[in-house]
Amino acid sequence: MRNKAHIMFGKGVIEIILYLKKMEKAGYYELYKQGFVISRQAFSNVLKIIEKHGIADRKMIEGRPPRVEYSLTGKGKEIATALTHLEEILSGSLAR
Repeated sequence: MRNKAHIMFGKGVIEIILYLKKMEKAGYYELYKQGFVISRQAFSNVLKIIEKHGIADRKMIEGRPPRVEYSLTGKGKEIATALTHLEEILSGSLAR
């Protein structure tokens, strides 16, 4: 369990999940320019991890140049909903 929690709370993971929830889908560069992670290598690793764990889908878009588009899976949407709920709980407790 520790390993999966570590993945979820790694740098940029939560931000990417919440951004994909808000936008529904986004290209690689669109996500990267949001500045969720510092290095391009770290950013690529985060995308590979969330894809590997079934949180996001990666779709190749044909064209010149070819593009990649990411969107949340059902599992990813559930996680995003839970994160949003947690954020609401924390916001309410901080307002007291």
